[in-house]
Amino acid sequence: MQARVVILSHYRLFAEGVMSRLREYLKDAHLEVVDPGQLDVMARITSARPSIIIADLSDFETVRLWPFTALLSSTPALKIIGLDPEQEQIQVVTSCRRRAAAVRDLVDVIAPSAGRPPSGASDVERGNQ
Repeated sequence: MQARVVILSHYRLFAEGVMSRLREYLKDAHLEVVDPGQLDVMARITSARPSIIIADLSDFETVRLWPFTALLSSTPALKIIGLDPEQEQIQVVTSCRRRAAAVRDLVDVIAPSAGRPPSGASDVERGNQ
């Protein structure tokens, strides 16, 4: 499957630099730059059908105008990668929906092994009576 990547940045030089470097490694990927300040930003992102969005976290306009919630709710499999060149860090955000009927469900997301009984626990200890 071909990766479809949108680079979201107000700074064209930054975005084109990221795109150029990615092309060195992802020769078959579809790469597109979108300026978050454009009026039709959501339409452009949606029409690109990205599997990944790279957002420039050092750009205040990108962070302020970033349609984070709308993007994740409309495309649950989407990965958003926040790239901060000033800090040399990336932040990966995904939309993952899980059952949340009990506090234990929340605990499993925070600390996966903390909410479960030990693997050798009996059915009673697991809550299966």
